[in-house]
Amino acid sequence: MNVLAATSLGGNYEAGAAILAGVVGGLGFLVVVYMGLGVGMTRMNFLSILGSMMAPDARGTAYVIGFAVHMMLSAAFGLIHAGILTALDVTSVGSAAAWDLLIGAVHGLGALIVMPMMLTMAHPLVRRGELERPGLAMMGYGSMTPAGSLMAHVVFGLITGSIYAGAVL
Repeated sequence: MNVLAATSLGGNYEAGAAILAGVVGGLGFLVVVYMGLGVGMTRMNFLSILGSMMAPDARGTAYVIGFAVHMMLSAAFGLIHAGILTALDVTSVGSAAAWDLLIGAVHGLGALIVMPMMLTMAHPLVRRGELERPGLAMMGYGSMTPAGSLMAHVVFGLITGSIYAGAVL
């Protein structure tokens, strides 16, 4: 076996490392989201919106539910991102970070398309008019919300890819 083959992700998929990387990436995502909320870039309170989708009348526990759901989704997306990096057969932490930054951007663009539809159709508080409608690309929560959401997904990818590759390579 040559040295290059020993230092690539190809065939070296590690689910535990992927889950850990996704969870840490998810925490980085939340830092970016709540920084945006704190500086007035957006009105979207991500964990409250996510949690109240499952338990619309449990306002206090909506954050806890939203955090739990977000961490589970982060772990799942960590598995997906790691699978893509493994399929791409990256050979360094730097290339994994760069590829996963791109994967995070694509993920973020997809979220900006899907989330407004999902919230409009399925969120009980949006349907009852008790929560703002998300609008196109989540702009109902402020014109800078799409940029913040995209940046949060890019940060998720950057962190997830770096941690995963660092653990596996």
